[in-house]
Amino acid sequence: MEKNSIFQIDKTVCTGCGLCAEKCPKSCIKMVSDEEGFLAPSIDEATCVNCGLCLKSCPTTNASDNLFYLNDREYFCANIKDKETLLKSSSGGMFGVIAEHFIKRGGYVCGCVYNENVQAVHVLTNKTEDVERMYGSKYVQSTAFECFSGVKDLVVKGVEVLFVGTACQISALRIYLGKEYESLLCMEILCHGVPSPKFFADYVQHLEKKLGGKVIDVQFRNKEKGGWGSEHRTCVVYRKKNKIKKHRPVLPAYFSAFFYGLNLRESCYKCKFAKSERLADLTIGDFWGSFAKYGKRFDEGISVVGINSEKGRKIVDSVKGEFAFYDKLTEKEAVKSNDNFEHPIKRPRERSTFYNGIFKKPYKGIWKKAYFTRTYRRKTLASIYGAFVPAKIRFALHKK
Repeated sequence: MEKNSIFQIDKTVCTGCGLCAEKCPKSCIKMVSDEEGFLAPSIDEATCVNCGLCLKSCPTTNASDNLFYLNDREYFCANIKDKETLLKSSSGGMFGVIAEHFIKRGGYVCGCVYNENVQAVHVLTNKTEDVERMYGSKYVQSTAFECFSGVKDLVVKGVEVLFVGTACQISALRIYLGKEYESLLCMEILCHGVPSPKFFADYVQHLEKKLGGKVIDVQFRNKEKGGWGSEHRTCVVYRKKNKIKKHRPVLPAYFSAFFYGLNLRESCYKCKFAKSERLADLTIGDFWGSFAKYGKRFDEGISVVGINSEKGRKIVDSVKGEFAFYDKLTEKEAVKSNDNFEHPIKRPRERSTFYNGIFKKPYKGIWKKAYFTRTYRRKTLASIYGAFVPAKIRFALHKK
């Protein structure tokens, strides 16, 4: 059976996109957690007919090779006028303004939210209140594949859908659909990599034990205090004795492990989608190069946007009136400090041991793994510098 099945795919390149399970005509493939807590395919050999469809569809093969947009791309940076939406967004609010555009036109948005158990899942909706739950970065792998059939049902009928996710999720969706639909716009989050859902669940459990309440939201890039730009402004929203409270951990180890690339899926270090050619209509992320270009920090946040297709260009033109700031960028300026525009994150040597036994020890045990490795001692200091040294002082030091 293995000669013509998904088991031919090296586990270290599997993205956990779930397409094999969605495409299987016998429903004999299930996505289950592996030893590190990442979803991976499991085949019921008793019902598998060895059709090979799972293997032929896998994005890690050449099935996705013809999906990349090869035409010249355009880049710009911007933030939006709506201050309320901008505050809730991780960077410049590009997702919010484009999602609102789709909802107003009678369309749908498919994006990542936390469910009642604080698990990252994709939902397909035409409700503004659901779209607002999609605001903000969620640094954990989500289950987008469960929405693929719903997206197809809509775009086949000509209903407009905005799908927002990582490049591997978008690749899986486009392969699943089998053809291009004018009614579908894919927006890619410029991806650093995805941590394990089980690892994130352990983090939430640790927080609940520490805070003595029920965690209802983990906002990794909260701007309420200090604005945009620091890597460590996590805000935990929790309920305790029927009151909603907020906790802001100092240098949280979960985020630090993510920032350093220690807790990512193995395939993230080999990502075939992290290159100049993209397969989404739009690519959005933080414009970390803004400091070098403008000599200041945008406290309210600023996005970098890559326009990769004509559909993407039309959408941007239709929402430009919502921008408070807009400036065209060269490719060199766009990719500055955004390495994932060109290549995957480098695999840290500590990654080999990071997950070993991590689920057998209390969560707080990862502090040592996250902060006191030789390779990342310098990055730890750089993170503290970015988090606590005022922007004016940092700018003055850079000018010397």
